[in-house]
Amino acid sequence: MEYFSTQTALILLIVTTLMWGSWFQFSKRLNGYPVAGFVLLLYSFSFILVWTVIFCIKSYFIEEPLAEIIGENWKRCLLIILCGMIWSIGTQVNMRVIKNVGMILSTSITSTTGILLGTGISIYFGGLREGQSVGKILLGAAVLFAATIIGQFSVVQRDRDAGKVKDDQGYRSELKFRAKNLAALLVCSVFCTPFYNIAQSCFVQTDLKPDGIPQLVCIGFLSVGSFLGSLLISGTILTVNKQWRILFSNKKVVAMSAASAVCHYGGNLLYSLSAPILSHAIAWPIGTSFSFWQYVWGIGYGEYRRTSVKTKVMLGLAMAGFILGILVLC
Repeated sequence: MEYFSTQTALILLIVTTLMWGSWFQFSKRLNGYPVAGFVLLLYSFSFILVWTVIFCIKSYFIEEPLAEIIGENWKRCLLIILCGMIWSIGTQVNMRVIKNVGMILSTSITSTTGILLGTGISIYFGGLREGQSVGKILLGAAVLFAATIIGQFSVVQRDRDAGKVKDDQGYRSELKFRAKNLAALLVCSVFCTPFYNIAQSCFVQTDLKPDGIPQLVCIGFLSVGSFLGSLLISGTILTVNKQWRILFSNKKVVAMSAASAVCHYGGNLLYSLSAPILSHAIAWPIGTSFSFWQYVWGIGYGEYRRTSVKTKVMLGLAMAGFILGILVLC
């Protein structure tokens, strides 16, 4: 059932990209606080947020009793929990790579693979509505892909402008370090990250998949899986490193993890409400344009202030590509 107009759903999706493109900013300010602790707090707060929202608005978006839906679809709910666990492991790897090599570069990798794999998954499992063209969707995804690649080149050029050249031994060592991290991230992006989209495309009820479960139920059990996955991985790391005692020791990090949960899973809630209306085949590639906001934040922090005209032109082309790709998909 469509609860919003197509225009409203599109606006909600754009807001979603802003939220998805913003919460990683907090990961740059951990100042030695363990990533495992931050991720565990993030998904703990996300679980509380999502189910609080579900119980507050379920009467508007869920027609059947919640217990009845879960009872009839318990196998699907378990599969969604599994998807959430695998996806949260991918997020944990992403967070560590961001800490080591920077946010723009790492999220460019995830969004690149997300565009290619996610769009294919959305088309195959989510289906297309009458009037929606595979060619047009692929064209829009290709434009977004090109924008992501150009954006990555702008990051490399920005480093060169800052005096980091290939002949510098320290920079070569840094590149090797980045390559190892990004290789791990690429593998994780291929095998872990798509499970979020698989859950949304395969199990959510739409006019194309009337036998699916309500979108809010899906996102609710994804949050359960994310919490369990982070508890498994983060809990193991915190136990091995004997760091459980510092989990709530830094009030600033606790506050940042709560704000991240609002942006991260708050964005997921908006996506779950807007994607079925637009169709997942359209919503997913638009959602991957969250990298656009990474560059906006980068500009705001002055990362491109003292760069060459060439670098700024590449950055401008990348950002224009994101906008063009969204317009093509719309």
